[in-house]
Amino acid sequence: MNPPEALEGQEINLTLKHASVTFFVCNWYRETENKENLIVTVYLPPLDGNTLGPAYTKRETPGFGCSLLIANLHPNDSGNYIVTKSGPSVSGRGLINIQVLEAIKNITISHPAKIFETNTTHLNCTASGSDVSYYWLKGNQSLEVADHIFLSSNGQNLTLKPTKRQDSNRYTCFGNNSFSSNFTSYTLNVLYGPDAPVISPSVQFYAESSNLTLSCQADSNPAANYTWYFKSSTYPGKTFQIFNLSSVHNGSYKCEAYNNETKLSSSKIQPVCVLETLSDPVLWSSASLVSKEENVTLHCRTSNSSKVTVTWSKDGAPVPVKAEFSDQNRTLILPKFAQDYAGTYTCTARNPVSNATSNPTKIAMAYGPMAAKLNQSEAIVQPLGSALVLLCTADSMPPAEFRWFFNNTAKNEMEDTLRVDLLAWDDEGNYTCQARNSFTGHTASASVYVKLTGESSEPPGLSVGAIVGIVIGSVAGAVLCVGVVYFLFTKASC
Repeated sequence: MNPPEALEGQEINLTLKHASVTFFVCNWYRETENKENLIVTVYLPPLDGNTLGPAYTKRETPGFGCSLLIANLHPNDSGNYIVTKSGPSVSGRGLINIQVLEAIKNITISHPAKIFETNTTHLNCTASGSDVSYYWLKGNQSLEVADHIFLSSNGQNLTLKPTKRQDSNRYTCFGNNSFSSNFTSYTLNVLYGPDAPVISPSVQFYAESSNLTLSCQADSNPAANYTWYFKSSTYPGKTFQIFNLSSVHNGSYKCEAYNNETKLSSSKIQPVCVLETLSDPVLWSSASLVSKEENVTLHCRTSNSSKVTVTWSKDGAPVPVKAEFSDQNRTLILPKFAQDYAGTYTCTARNPVSNATSNPTKIAMAYGPMAAKLNQSEAIVQPLGSALVLLCTADSMPPAEFRWFFNNTAKNEMEDTLRVDLLAWDDEGNYTCQARNSFTGHTASASVYVKLTGESSEPPGLSVGAIVGIVIGSVAGAVLCVGVVYFLFTKASC
């Protein structure tokens, strides 16, 4: 009889080889020739028909020549099938073992009820079927054995040792044999955490009267529950809000994250320090105008908080390198004041939340007057009746005060400019400018000689005596003028 194998769900036809025509009765049994295992009795010609036995399943159909067709094969159809034949003075017996190859079904993945990070996790894939082989997918990719991922030799058992949070995924187990395939999936959810929380913002210092929202986040599966602790109070929730900050809010804020599944917790502390918003410092100096090599002290009045730092600048740049500081940089000393120390000074106060700059304070060094200068430095020759204008300058700090002299006699003019209408011959002479620094007490002078000319040197309508007197006086004056001019030019030549 043949064939010896069949596939589940298909059919098999058991036939006899060399069947004798002298047989009249044919019996089919399952496993043994017991009455309860009788499937069917078939009557051969000249008899006709068949009788069903206790082992008949409605899937068996007797056929020609005592063949037996079994439809929709089940795995439990596997086993020995016995056929007996009998007739007048003859009998026969045959046996065949058939194996129904079972299709893959009832495939399942067994797994722990809960899977925790760092634990060892076993996933076992089982399926009913013949000659089952197994393989796995992680997500949509073939599962690769790694440093912590192990598979049994037949691929049926998957072990994660230790389990990592990155192992969370959908795992699919496939069962295969030569004629069927089946699969099942399981979503592995690794429970872990909470990790150390991260508090944001992580800033420690905040401005007074501002608002603050602290947020706590910890990597955890499932999501963590959060509790804030400040002093002796607790506050549930992921965020903690403070409005209108003041010094009473200074302190350490603790966020604790708790995982209800892993029963683990972790925490983080965030210090908070509320600082004043700085107002502009007040800068004052011991002097705004100083003498050379005098010591000058500048004071920056601002908050005394240790969190406040003070820096100085001169004309927007660093202060001289020889400057000295004291009182937590709030006092600046400029020793032996020099010209390059002169300028505009400011101080800037800073704390971690604000900064403010003082009023600018200008400090100048007194000097001069340096050499006085007139706008006309040579001897001046002007006609009688003209106007003389002299301008005197002298480099000085503070600006110089001016006085004018004519032939060593002080005039009333106190400005840097002298205007004289040369109406008389007596206006000829030596004009001197004196510049004086009221702070240093120093003076500087410059002089120029003014000579007058005219068309006639004899005034009309005078008597002979007067004319003689004028002539004599003129001669004497000429001699004197020559002497003065000689003196001036001689002096100028030294």
